[in-house]
Amino acid sequence: MTEPLASQRAPVAATRSPANWQEALIANCRPQPAIPAALIGMLALSFAVILRDPQTGLPATGVAAIFVSLGIGTSCGLAIAAGFCSLAPQAIWLALAFWGLRLTASGTLPAYNTYVLTAGMVAVVIMFAVQVWRIKTRRFVPSILLSTDAD
Repeated sequence: MTEPLASQRAPVAATRSPANWQEALIANCRPQPAIPAALIGMLALSFAVILRDPQTGLPATGVAAIFVSLGIGTSCGLAIAAGFCSLAPQAIWLALAFWGLRLTASGTLPAYNTYVLTAGMVAVVIMFAVQVWRIKTRRFVPSILLSTDAD
């Protein structure tokens, strides 16, 4: 197999490390990795609100309640996984978890979701601390895409 000509190769994007604290803050708080975790978390909590019994106001039971807990756990896992490239997923998930705790306190979610949310919050806070440590020790250095004249 022959090597492609220079004109046929895909251009390589030029990147650099953040130059000052403002660029470092922006580069470390990208919200795009948080989208899957936030979407699944909002759907799980909204699903619980929708399934609440309108006459009694009691939370859903059975398989539906288990799916809500699985959705909360899945969104927490996605926030932790996305936390390896940004600080935003953990912050957004913590905001969703506080909303979930309010729903649990109001009786919209079954009471055992307090344990699910609390365990998730502990895991997310630990990941947040790990990511801050990785940034401080320069084990993680985000890159900033340089614009080219061809863009």
